[in-house]
Amino acid sequence: MADEEEDPTVSDHLCSNPLFSSLSRFEEENEEIGGGAEGGQGKRKRLFSKELRCMMYGFGDDQNPYTESVDILEDLVIEFITEMTHKAMSIGRQGRVQVEDIVFLIRKDPRKFARVKDLLTMNEELKRARKAFDEANYGS
Repeated sequence: MADEEEDPTVSDHLCSNPLFSSLSRFEEENEEIGGGAEGGQGKRKRLFSKELRCMMYGFGDDQNPYTESVDILEDLVIEFITEMTHKAMSIGRQGRVQVEDIVFLIRKDPRKFARVKDLLTMNEELKRARKAFDEANYGS
């Protein structure tokens, strides 16, 4: 992917999608400090540090893992999100990321596919529960 020229509209589309707004901030901060994952290592704000530390602890790491380990893991997460976003934008409706595009991309990975399916099902159940709760409280 390093050889490919970056599409200038990628950041615009990411900014308009709330799911990827934090990724967009990451890219803007990288441009401001003039570096990628390698440059400006300690200068840019880490977006997922707290969550990754908790996940690492949950999977058996120390309660306070090394900062370098968290930073490397965060770089991998951001790289994965970026690659998936670029791929999702290139299929389906050009320049837009939709749930169906993500599902299409992970369809051959049984664990990811099952997890996404579970999360989407749970999301629908939560929507129905909220709707029922609102109707009960505010009357229809």
